[in-house]
Amino acid sequence: MSSLVVETLLIGLGTYLLRALSLALGGRAPWPDGVRRWLSFVTPGVLGALLGPVLFLSGDGRVALDLENPALIAAVPTALFAWWSRRLFPTVVLGVLCYTAAMYWL
Repeated sequence: MSSLVVETLLIGLGTYLLRALSLALGGRAPWPDGVRRWLSFVTPGVLGALLGPVLFLSGDGRVALDLENPALIAAVPTALFAWWSRRLFPTVVLGVLCYTAAMYWL
């Protein structure tokens, strides 16, 4: 097996074990305050790691902070609507519509 396959399997196993243990023990044992505080930073960190390259980089890896970046243009009204409404489904629909419109007009 190649090292990439082994690495992927180990990452998958680690992810599975973390989720299985947290589900199995999470309801029974109280989490220490330090762990709960640390876990509160995971969601924003993962979201930033996923959205950052999509919003701020072009397909060839250069920084694209201009009006020709449809993802960045669509993200602005979508983020404002998400902040205002705090509803997931309408935000996703608006994001898809904004991105489609930006792709069409650019």
